[in-house]
Amino acid sequence: MSYVLLMSSLTGLSYAVSKARAQREALQEETMRLDDRIAALRSEDRLSELAARLGMREPEQFAIVRIESARAARVAPRFPLLSSLAGFFAPALTHRQQ
Repeated sequence: MSYVLLMSSLTGLSYAVSKARAQREALQEETMRLDDRIAALRSEDRLSELAARLGMREPEQFAIVRIESARAARVAPRFPLLSSLAGFFAPALTHRQQ
């Protein structure tokens, strides 16, 4: 009886392995097709054709633009008395903001 149980289990496992192999092969084929499609979409000829259709052309001049980082504006507190009391009760919060 145990022999029959082991053989049925082995048969089930071999079917599962063959199904997994078939799925792996199908996924590998799909991956190869998708890789080819990506390569075709990224080709220089295709991109230059699309750029020409959009009216894009090579630049005549190059420019380097430097942008300074934005500085945050400091807002003066409206009630200096309340802010000084807040600094007294929560000094760690006040020091972290500066």
